[in-house]
Amino acid sequence: MLSPIPACKPQSGIRNTSKPMPRLTLGLLSLALCLVAVNSSAAAASPEPASAWVWNFLIASFVLAVTAASAVLPYSAVRKWQAGWRIAAAAPLVVLFLWLILIVASKALGTGSHELWPLEVFAWAMLNMIYMVAAMTVKRIFARADEDTSVSD
Repeated sequence: MLSPIPACKPQSGIRNTSKPMPRLTLGLLSLALCLVAVNSSAAAASPEPASAWVWNFLIASFVLAVTAASAVLPYSAVRKWQAGWRIAAAAPLVVLFLWLILIVASKALGTGSHELWPLEVFAWAMLNMIYMVAAMTVKRIFARADEDTSVSD
């Protein structure tokens, strides 16, 4: 005979800390979707084969997914870190936001510019990972030095 499953009681020390999506994330998502739409419509209007715009859309979607995954690290650091470390974590997001505005504006003005925009955004994602690993390492070094100083005092 199977024993009954005990009822789960909510623990008193745990609280829901989830917050709604911030405006910056919504703005980045909106810019990315505009960029995909502009790129897909320009590709559909060109005399290329019909499957070319599908591949362009798939590549753009992959790049945007990788970029979003890469942007999670500085976003979570902005939420967790304080003072100057928060500014250091926000810097890559500001760069991405400004770069996406530049790409969308130049694509809207003329389709001949930023032909390799997925590569540009993907490069940001990779450089962002390097930057954030370096920032976390430096932050950890300073935190350990502060711990050693406070222990020895």
